[in-house]
Amino acid sequence: MMTIDENPRSDEIQAEIIHLDGGVIQNVEADTVRIEQGGANQVIAKNVELNKGGALTIQGDVVGLQQGAAFITRSTESTSEESTVGAVISEHAVLQDSRVGITIARKAELNNSSSIILLAQEVEGNVETILDTRGALLAGLVSGIAVGLVLLVGNLLRRD
Repeated sequence: MMTIDENPRSDEIQAEIIHLDGGVIQNVEADTVRIEQGGANQVIAKNVELNKGGALTIQGDVVGLQQGAAFITRSTESTSEESTVGAVISEHAVLQDSRVGITIARKAELNNSSSIILLAQEVEGNVETILDTRGALLAGLVSGIAVGLVLLVGNLLRRD
C-alpha cells in the first residue's frame, strides 16, 4: 500500500493500493484508491473511495463518494452521499442527499437527491428531475423537427 500524506502535487502514481490524505495528484491508477480531503485529475481503479475530496474523472468497478465532487464517474456500482457529480454513468447508481447533472444507469436509487437528466431502466425512490427518459426523447424529437424546419425554410428561401 502506498500512503501519501499532505502531498502538495504529484503528476502520476501507480500502485496496487493508494491512500491520499490531502494534496493533489494528476493521474492515479491502482486496484484501490482512497482519497481523503484531496484531489485528483484522473482516477482509474477497481475500487475508488473519495471522502471530502474532488476528482475530474473517476473510472472504476465500484466508486464511492462521501461529501465529494466529481465531474464524471463511470462505474459498475456507484454510491454518492452528500456529493455533487456532473455525470454518473453506472450499471447501478445510488444517490443519497446528492446532486447530479446527468445520471445514466441501468438501475438508479435516489433518496433526497436530484438529477437534471435521468436516463435509467429502473428507478427507485423519490426522484427530482428536470428531464427524465421520456422528456429527453420528446425534447430530442422536438429539437430535430425544429432544426429540420429551419433548414428546409432556409433552403427554400435560397432558391428564390
